[in-house]
Amino acid sequence: MRQTNERLGRTLLRVATIVLGTLMTAAATPVGVAHAIDFCACGGSPNSLGDFDLGDLTKRAGAAFNGGDACSPVFVLQVPDDGTLVFDSFLVRSVSDTGCGTRGAILAFRRNAANTPVTILVKSDFTVAGGSFVDVSGAGGVAGTAGAAGVGGQGGPGGFVGGDGAYQLVTFSSQGGAGVGPGGGVGAVASPFAAAAGGTFVGVPELRPLLGGSGGGGGHSSSGSETCSAGGGGGGGGALLIAANGTITVNGEIHANGGGGGNTRNTGCSSEASGGSGGAIRLVASTIQGSGFVKADGGGVPGNGGSAAGSSGGAGRIRLEGITNTLRVDGTSPVAIRAPAPGPLVNPITPTVKITAIDGQASPVNPTGHRGQVDLVLPAPGIVQVDLRATDVPTGTALEVTLKPKVGAPPLSQRVTLTPASCNAGTCNTAVSFDLAAGAYIVEARATFETP
Repeated sequence: MRQTNERLGRTLLRVATIVLGTLMTAAATPVGVAHAIDFCACGGSPNSLGDFDLGDLTKRAGAAFNGGDACSPVFVLQVPDDGTLVFDSFLVRSVSDTGCGTRGAILAFRRNAANTPVTILVKSDFTVAGGSFVDVSGAGGVAGTAGAAGVGGQGGPGGFVGGDGAYQLVTFSSQGGAGVGPGGGVGAVASPFAAAAGGTFVGVPELRPLLGGSGGGGGHSSSGSETCSAGGGGGGGGALLIAANGTITVNGEIHANGGGGGNTRNTGCSSEASGGSGGAIRLVASTIQGSGFVKADGGGVPGNGGSAAGSSGGAGRIRLEGITNTLRVDGTSPVAIRAPAPGPLVNPITPTVKITAIDGQASPVNPTGHRGQVDLVLPAPGIVQVDLRATDVPTGTALEVTLKPKVGAPPLSQRVTLTPASCNAGTCNTAVSFDLAAGAYIVEARATFETP
């Protein structure tokens, strides 16, 4: 069985603008000027779901109760196909109908089929009240047991799954699987021992394009003993963009953390997995304020230490863009990048890279490789061609294709350069080939280039 993963819009863009001119100054009486700017590009949107108020049953705009501790209720919003939710106002606050009195709530999101990041556009104010949370974090990896190896934790919306753990009695291999995503951590190796690597976040400071964190690597299994099952890697944190025409107030918390690595069954012959990387949080508003916390930390490890130890995931990225920004510096982890004014919400160009077919079989519209699932089953091992299509990617750009075995071997990578002969009207078609052994794989592709 083989898996494929589609990488859409994973092009890293850097834009530099230089304005030259002569500046003449003279003393004058200061005058304050304010503009009503449509930062969210949603002021006239007819698609608004109205006012969202998690504390008001009649204004939850589709947020469904998802259980959790009755005294710490979790509500879930479905991410639409295009990833964008529009509201008149947005308030996450304590709820009083839990049977435990008034309690802080957690708002999470159910990913869509394409695993896009979450975009929330608000015509006025966005508020997370004290004691409440907005969460797009990745899930922790599953611990190894006597019955099965640990599997990788799912990424948050826009993030990627962790690598599976090895268990020789089941997987017939000793090396753990690599985390999915452009910065997925490699799995642990049995001999000579090397710990699984944590996921790393891949993205530019502008967070355009916006993507989530990568999964951590799975643990190893050095023996065929029944107890030698390793943990699965943590999922990468998701990606969240909040743009409001009014004020973004964070007195509670917003999280896009990576999931922790799963524990091993036996530290003597198998190892912990590693954490997924933090994801991405971008806040855009006229004013950003509050006494709360915004976090995109990497996932941790169980902490057994010694030769069983895994690695923590790397930090994600937080970006705050506001004319007025008083959100406390020590309230963001990692420390946020700050911009003095809101920038464009999206790139002026939208390049894509798509895996169109593998061994002649067309890829599904929405592949599930980012979840660690099987999309295509090939008839036999051997030489397999991976067909690629790039749109609005300049010629001369190298596409990198990475093939990640589920367990048992390190990732393989190949690069192919787009040539004028392979392109027509902004669309380029090319291919690479891999010699595959029997097994299951994740296939990823991406392009990296700079704009003028």
